Amino acid sequence: MNICFHRCFDITTDMIIRKVLKTVSYCIYLRKSRADAEAELRGEGETLARHEKALTAFAEHSGLKVTAIYKEIISGETIAARPQMQRLLSEVSEGLWDGVIVMDVDRLARGNSIDQGIISQTFLYAGTKIITPAKTYDPANEFDEEYFEFGLFMSRREYKTINRRLQRGRIASVKEGKYISNKTPFGYERVKLLNDKGYTLSPVPEQAQVVKSIFEWYTDGKLQEDGTRRRIGVSLIARELNERKISTRDGGVWTAPTIRDMLINPVYIGKIRWNWRPQKKKMINGSIVTERPRSSDCQIFDGIHEAIIDEETFNTAQAFMSKNSNRPIRGDKKTQNPLASLVVCGSCGRKMQRRPNPKNPDMLICAEPNCSNHASYIYLVEQRVLECLRKWSDEFEITINSNDKIAVTNTDEQRAELSAVVKSEEKVNSQLDKAFEAFETGIYDAETFRHRSDILRQQLRELSAKKTELQKSIDKAEENERVVKAFIPKVRKVTAIYNDLSDPQVRNDMLKEVIHHIEYVKETRGHGHEEEFSITLFPKLPKI
Repeated sequence: MNICFHRCFDITTDMIIRKVLKTVSYCIYLRKSRADAEAELRGEGETLARHEKALTAFAEHSGLKVTAIYKEIISGETIAARPQMQRLLSEVSEGLWDGVIVMDVDRLARGNSIDQGIISQTFLYAGTKIITPAKTYDPANEFDEEYFEFGLFMSRREYKTINRRLQRGRIASVKEGKYISNKTPFGYERVKLLNDKGYTLSPVPEQAQVVKSIFEWYTDGKLQEDGTRRRIGVSLIARELNERKISTRDGGVWTAPTIRDMLINPVYIGKIRWNWRPQKKKMINGSIVTERPRSSDCQIFDGIHEAIIDEETFNTAQAFMSKNSNRPIRGDKKTQNPLASLVVCGSCGRKMQRRPNPKNPDMLICAEPNCSNHASYIYLVEQRVLECLRKWSDEFEITINSNDKIAVTNTDEQRAELSAVVKSEEKVNSQLDKAFEAFETGIYDAETFRHRSDILRQQLRELSAKKTELQKSIDKAEENERVVKAFIPKVRKVTAIYNDLSDPQVRNDMLKEVIHHIEYVKETRGHGHEEEFSITLFPKLPKI
C-alpha cells in the first residue's frame, strides 16, 4: 500500500481515534529564507533552531506527535536545489505522513509555478495536511486547497519582490564602490567596512606582489640574466609561478586561463566589475540548466579599495591582449573539437583541449604548463577511439553470446523478497484493523490502543520503505539490462556513420552517448612519433 493506513477505514472511525488520541504521524519541515539570513546578520539568532523550538512547542500544545524533523540547510529556490524537500515529497507521496508542520506555507515553496504545482498535487493526492501555527490546510477540503494554492502564489510574488529589492541593493552597493561577491580575487582579502554596511577589499602583501609580477612580466618583460627584459605570455607566466611553488587562491596550480582572467580584471586598478558573468537559465532535455557566460555588457564602477596595479600598466596589458590572435573565444561559440570534454590527461587528470593550427591539423593538448603529457593530432586520436569501440563491441557481443555474466542483476530474489514484504504489509494492516475493532468494542482502552497502533504504524512505515527500496532496485536492474542489450547496436551505429559526419558537435554528441571519458597518455614528442600514444576508453555502461 502506498497510502497511510488510516485511509483504509471509514471517516467515522478515523474521527473517533483522532478525538481520543489527538495524534497520528507528523513531521516538521524547516527552511531558512533570505530574510532569515539577514536577520541572523543583525544578531537575531539562528533561524532553524528558533523555528524548531517554536514548532516543537506548538506540536506538543496541539497534541501532534512529531516523529521526524527535516532541516533544509540549503536555501534553494527550486525543489531540485533542496534535497530535504525532495525526500519529504517522496515520503508524502508514499503516504508516510498524516501532516507536515511548517512555520508558513512559503517555507514549502517559493519556486516557479511548476514546483508549486508539484508540491500542491503531492499533498492533495496523498491526503497529507499542511499545518502552520496560524492555520491547518486540509487537501480534502476544497476551500483549504484553494487557500493553500493562493498562499503559494502570494509567497512566490513576495519572493520576487524581495529578490528585486535585493538586486537593487546589490547594484547600489556596487555603485558605491563596495565589493559584494563572496569570491575574493587573488591578491586581496574581503574585509568588513567600519561603521557602514557591506565589504571592501584589502591587499594581501605576498599575493599583491605576485599580481604585480604577473602584470610586469606580461607588459614590460621578465628580467633575464644579461640584464635585459623579455615579455612572456600567459602560459609561460603560469609555468613560472608553478615552478616557484606559488599556489593559486584555492591552493591549486596556475593555468593560462587563470592568468588571462587576472590580466583583464579591472579590480586590480581599484574598479568594481558588475554583471561580468550573469546567470542564464536554459531548458535542456526537460531540465533547467544554469550557465554563467562572460558578458561584454558588464559595467565598471570606481571601487573604494586600494589598487595593486596602476592604470597605465593595466591598459598596456589590455593592448597586448587585443593583439593576441590565439586568445580563445568564450561564450556560445560552436564546438570545434569532436573530443571536447571527453579526453582526460593520463598524467595530471585535466581535460585535454583543442589547439588550432593554421598549417597543420588541430592538436589535442594538455593545458597544464608543467604536465609531461605530449600532444597529438585530434584526427589520429579519433581514429584510435573508433578502432577501440569496434574491437570492444565485438568482444562484448561474444561475451553475451557465450552466456558469460555481464553487469545485470538477477531480480528473481528481489521479486520474491518484494512479494514477502507485500504479504507482511497486508498482515500488519489486518492486525491494525483488529486493533481498531478492539478499541471500538471496548476491549482496548485508549492507552492500550495507542501503544498497539503506534507499533503497527511503525512497522507499516518500515515495510513501505523496504517495498519502495526493493521496487526501485528491481526497476533499476531492468533498466540496466535494457541499456546493456541496446548498447552494442548504439556503438555499432557510432562506428558505422562517424566518418560520414562533418559537424564536430554532432560527432561529439554521438561519442558522449557511448563513452564516459577517455584517458590519454603520450610520453614521446616530435615528428615520427605522431601515433605513439595510448588511450583507455571508459564506456557508458549502466551502473549496478
